[in-house]
Amino acid sequence: MIFSSLTFVIFFLLVVFAMVKIRDERPKQWVLTLASLVFYGWWNWWFLLLIIGSAAWSFEFGRILARETDAGKRKRLLAISVAFDLGALAYFKYTNFFIQSFADAFGLSAPILDILLPAGISFFVFQTMSYVIDIYRREIPVCEDRLEFLLFVTFFPQLVAGPIVRAVEFLPQLRNPIRVTTENMKWGLQVFVLGLVQKSLVADSLAGFVDPIFKEPELWDAPTLWLGLAGYTLQIFCDFSGYSLMAIGSAKALGFDLVENFRTPYLSRSITEFWRRWHMSLSFWLRDYLYISLGGNRKGPLRTDINLVLTMFLGGLWHGAGWNFVIWGTANGIALVVHKHWSRRVPMPRENILYAGLMWAVTLLFVMLLWIPFRAGTFEITRTYFMGLFGQDGMTWLKPQVMILVVAMIIWHAFMAARSRVVTFLPAKEPFDWVPLASLMALLFLVAMFAPLDASPFIYFQF
Repeated sequence: MIFSSLTFVIFFLLVVFAMVKIRDERPKQWVLTLASLVFYGWWNWWFLLLIIGSAAWSFEFGRILARETDAGKRKRLLAISVAFDLGALAYFKYTNFFIQSFADAFGLSAPILDILLPAGISFFVFQTMSYVIDIYRREIPVCEDRLEFLLFVTFFPQLVAGPIVRAVEFLPQLRNPIRVTTENMKWGLQVFVLGLVQKSLVADSLAGFVDPIFKEPELWDAPTLWLGLAGYTLQIFCDFSGYSLMAIGSAKALGFDLVENFRTPYLSRSITEFWRRWHMSLSFWLRDYLYISLGGNRKGPLRTDINLVLTMFLGGLWHGAGWNFVIWGTANGIALVVHKHWSRRVPMPRENILYAGLMWAVTLLFVMLLWIPFRAGTFEITRTYFMGLFGQDGMTWLKPQVMILVVAMIIWHAFMAARSRVVTFLPAKEPFDWVPLASLMALLFLVAMFAPLDASPFIYFQF
């Protein structure tokens, strides 16, 4: 069920109607949980067994870990729980990748197994893992309510593509009454529509221009390839940021707060700053549960550098079962190490506009170039695209609409940087205010008039 589809709108309105009519808290939790299971099972009901099983496994291991006092047993229990989660992820997501890589290394032919990737498995596995690890570290109290824990794992606004929600952020919200209020609905609708505009009006429109270029980069000349790369740079941001805003908005309408996931990342002046602004819930998850677990910066400079590269290597592999993602993640890790050493030796001059502008341009160019292996999918397409960027002849296809969208997104991004909030429309101070209502209606009109007719899946659904 896609957020930008009419099916989801009807589904969401039914959930809101039920939440408004129901008074007691326990039935509200049941409604949200059942609605979340319907949302997840809409695509394939069989995978409900997987997500319910993962939630049940982590819930029971959390309870056992909370009671256990022996350090050795606690480590073994943690290892078993994490191995189960990673094993499920590895089977569904990486089995064919490992088989194909082994066959290629020894010149063998490899069968392709018919394994269907469950939607959102990378996200809910990280949620359950973080809960068990937090219990092991004794950083949060154990959850003793099975229904609340299942709602935490399956909560539908963020279930398929994040933001990655941690138990310490979500479970305490269930201790308070769930209220569908006018203010929450107003705020949530504004954020949801902003995400809808990013996804339907910008990302989906750019997809029609970007996809043919990346499919056959050898057909296009250098200016078109650069424009295609700029288009994908905006497309993936608007697609994923749009999903995050729609998730945050729909959750807020139901009375829940989700974490911010993007903070104008393309205005970063270093790769380190970029990863503090891009997919923030994943970046902080990798830092807290992988980088720190590897030793962080506690074991010397060389080990710190290795931990950074290894964290980003695994972060790249998390995005997909392919060597292109390994290259993308590893290159980002190496860039983080280079920037760490550079910033220690060459501190950024304060209030130096020229230097700041140069660092921004270098960072944006590096990020854009690394989107090529991320999007291309194969070494051959990646190599062809890189070669074509610097002078290959071919056809030229420049759409005025795409140029307008690119310019509009640059202006929008710069405007967002000047604000301290995610939302561009302030909530109305009066009970009824025409300004935000008219703004939302205008945006919805633009979506209806210019967005592609078919609601296309979000890019991060594949991860």
